[in-house]
Amino acid sequence: MNVAQPNKWQRHRAARAMAHYASDAAELAEFLEMAGLTAEEGKFVPEDEPEPEHELPAARSEEPKVPPGELRRLANVLLASYGR
Repeated sequence: MNVAQPNKWQRHRAARAMAHYASDAAELAEFLEMAGLTAEEGKFVPEDEPEPEHELPAARSEEPKVPPGELRRLANVLLASYGR
């Protein structure tokens, strides 16, 4: 199984998130050890690698998947089933 390794930014964010949820230093050390991270990865922002840009979700198609007349018919069936 081929799994992509996390980049430095992902490792940094993961270490910071674990620090947020840890109740004390011992618990944080345990979390980091389980994840294979170090405390230094959470302390310093990776400067040698630019922060990746966040991908935006794909825009919706302008065309409805169901024709408008069919939507109206389905709405009427639904309303009729509720006795309106």
